[in-house]
Amino acid sequence: MKNSNSEQNALLFDSRFISVIFFVCSIMVVGIHCYNAATLPPDDIVFYIEGFFCHGLFVAAVPIFFYLSGYLFFRNIQSITDVFKKMGTRAKSVLMPFLAWSTIYLLFYLVGSTVFSGMLNDPILLDPLSIIKYIVFYRYSFALWYMYQLMMYLLLTPIIFFVIKNRWVAVLLLVACFLFTVFVTDGIDFKAFNDIPRSVFQFNFFGYYLAGCISVKFAGEINKIKEFIFRNKKLSMIISTALLIMFSFLGALTFDRILPIIYDRIFVPLIAVFLFIFVGLIYEKIPYPKQVSTMIVYGVHTMVCVCMSYAYMPILPYVPKLVLFIIATAIGAVLSCLISYILKRFFKPIYYVLSGGR
Repeated sequence: MKNSNSEQNALLFDSRFISVIFFVCSIMVVGIHCYNAATLPPDDIVFYIEGFFCHGLFVAAVPIFFYLSGYLFFRNIQSITDVFKKMGTRAKSVLMPFLAWSTIYLLFYLVGSTVFSGMLNDPILLDPLSIIKYIVFYRYSFALWYMYQLMMYLLLTPIIFFVIKNRWVAVLLLVACFLFTVFVTDGIDFKAFNDIPRSVFQFNFFGYYLAGCISVKFAGEINKIKEFIFRNKKLSMIISTALLIMFSFLGALTFDRILPIIYDRIFVPLIAVFLFIFVGLIYEKIPYPKQVSTMIVYGVHTMVCVCMSYAYMPILPYVPKLVLFIIATAIGAVLSCLISYILKRFFKPIYYVLSGGR
């Protein structure tokens, strides 16, 4: 029975699909951080176009990251011993690159603030306690919040293991988590650096992670849904594309305009679901660069974006914002992938650390 469950869970999402959608989502994150339409009036067409992508389509990336992280952890887990073993391997694959990237960004801004005097508002303190604080609370790369949260969720995996033994208790916990974020709070924050908050625990994203953990217990039902979708592939493609566009557009319209619950709790999950289905229908046709680590693309892209922002500053007044957004996203994605490839090809020890050994 154990082997049967293990095989069923392993077949829930195949390795190529997982690699492709992780890669697609990492490129979307690059696009989010190239957004430049915040200063435009709400009736500007560029504001809506960039909003469609950065506040609509691309917001699916992080929920999918968390969902698949939860699924991949509990796939093939049979005992609490397996949980503790996998916690050890995940500690290496998440904690190691987190500390490495946080240190690199500290050095990057230390050098950058020396070259560009206006790069930072506050000077970097070089006493041991300040350095540890900068690294542990990822002071100079906010994008690392995702990895920080993932480490927090990993600490709960032994408890999650016992909870999801009963599928419906697990579902009730997921619903409770959802309601908690709606009516109580979506996270626990503290001010780590003056007025800059850091999240200790994000309940809303924990919900996505927990959904991934629970999905291994519903492998049979999920596989039936997959079979139905692929039996009706053309219709599924049309419906998923239409809904993905519609919810991405609605997400862009509601971002920061009406009750956050509509955006965060309804549109973002729906966009993630339909992007997941859309990629699932076409992933075999999407070229995936095997020599590129999603972890490195995610880690290096903000540094690349900062460098690009200084590089194109002289031409900023002469280039339309939408054109600049497209160019910046394309160049940022290509350079991030290229750096990942170069590290894997020529600097394997560095690649190993920055990719978490994946």
